[in-house]
Amino acid sequence: MKRLFALLGKILLALLGTALPILALELTVRLLGFAPPPIPNPNIWQSDPDLGWKHQPNSGGVFYSSYNEYQTEVQINALGLRDDLSLTGYDIPPEKLRLLVLADSFGEALQVPLEETFFKQAQQMLEEKGVPVQTINTGVGSYGTDQELLMFRQEGVKYQPDVTLMFFFVRNDTANSYAPLEIVRNGGSVQKSYFRLDDGGSLVYPAPFDPATAYANGVEKPKELPPAPMLPVSDWFFLHSDLYRWLAPRLADIPPVLHALGPGGLLGGEARIRATTPDVPIPFFVYQTPMNDDWQSAWALMDALMAETKRTVEASGSKFAVVIIPAKEQVYPDRWAQTLAKNPAMQALQWDMTLPNKTLAKILQRHDIPYVDLLPVFEQAAQSQPEEPLYFVHDGHWTSAGHALAGKSVAQFLLDSGWTARGK
Repeated sequence: MKRLFALLGKILLALLGTALPILALELTVRLLGFAPPPIPNPNIWQSDPDLGWKHQPNSGGVFYSSYNEYQTEVQINALGLRDDLSLTGYDIPPEKLRLLVLADSFGEALQVPLEETFFKQAQQMLEEKGVPVQTINTGVGSYGTDQELLMFRQEGVKYQPDVTLMFFFVRNDTANSYAPLEIVRNGGSVQKSYFRLDDGGSLVYPAPFDPATAYANGVEKPKELPPAPMLPVSDWFFLHSDLYRWLAPRLADIPPVLHALGPGGLLGGEARIRATTPDVPIPFFVYQTPMNDDWQSAWALMDALMAETKRTVEASGSKFAVVIIPAKEQVYPDRWAQTLAKNPAMQALQWDMTLPNKTLAKILQRHDIPYVDLLPVFEQAAQSQPEEPLYFVHDGHWTSAGHALAGKSVAQFLLDSGWTARGK
């Protein structure tokens, strides 16, 4: 009996030795507010047959990242825009310059308050110069250049914009618009229809998206994920443990841990998906040199999309220009070094971190499309003010400082171009 009590005592001590530090960490994380809240981000999107998805009018809520880098109140107005709630119709005071923004998640800008977004900061700077402006921000997360063209045709043209600026994110936008790359990037999921080039190189508009026929024409349905018996456990911990919500995304960023714990669901649903997809995100290969056949085809499609966007925008009476958004790894070389360190298979390949900028610039010059490349501006700011980050560490989008720098550059471009007067 004494031996049994001794054994039970040792087990109890071991449990206490494990449980007490965990409880102490749980309390510490709670008291310091390190973890994001135990609620999902709000749904502000809805399906659309032409665009794939778009914003739900009059939706919104508080957005946060899994690393709790920000918590932002976001509201979508009655027109489905993340812009002024007072903008409820297409009629805009005639004295105001109508500035239409075509963009992806950098325009959606869930990471910062509306007044800190680049387009609102550009508006404020222009107004301080005596230029009354109304922005019309059509940015939607995960949009490609293809969807931005369709967004202009569906909604943008109704505002009769004086100036239309397309914001092109170098890491994602080329892949987003090209089906063979984007479908692989999404793990085989098809979420929209795609443009293509015919045998003569002409652009072919897509038919409306129909989920029932999305996997026709040789596109394979995504493989079902393996069983994840630990998902209910992770869901419970997500709701009840600040320590879990703080720790899980950090563990998922360690490849061996992700592949060991992710498939079973212990790190959550997003990590489960990541554990079953390629380690290296497809868009990173936009920097690889020489380009493979898929990327050459993707850029050929982008050439046609840019030409068609210019033709469509200018036919409506609006001026058109492109703003090139650099990726974080271009501005901060140490981020690219970390990517290579995490992915040994990438280390034997050749990379040119300015390749997408140079490739896009050639396309824009060929079609006589004005553009602003923000890479040199962001590189200079990062070097001169390293203490003020332009991107969130984990999220990868602009901080308020990044938006301010972009807004200043946009405002200066418009002033220098002479496009700030209506009808000119």
